[in-house]
Amino acid sequence: MEIGRRIRELRKQKHLTLRQLAQMARINYTYLSKIENSRLSHTPSVQTLRNLAHALDVDELELLQLANKLPSGFDQIAKNRDALRFFRRASQVVSTNEVWKDLERYLEERAKQ
Repeated sequence: MEIGRRIRELRKQKHLTLRQLAQMARINYTYLSKIENSRLSHTPSVQTLRNLAHALDVDELELLQLANKLPSGFDQIAKNRDALRFFRRASQVVSTNEVWKDLERYLEERAKQ
């Protein structure tokens, strides 16, 4: 699915006008219209996509993936809802580098089994 079509779909699901969503995402509504209608010569910036995701209350990784703006290696994670849920939960729970290392050690032990 194209990024513009997905944003329009999400906006309509939320019963938002172009102007309302643009205001919420802190972008110009004509720019949003160009995004939705695939009339840009470039993809929106990562920050714009993050703002739109926040305003639409959706996962920013979904929009970043559709816009081909994900760092390499994250594409497979973004496609897997269980992996996304795991990483979101881990980022909420893990508070120090040592805990991340513990989690990595645990995963290494699981891989050996």
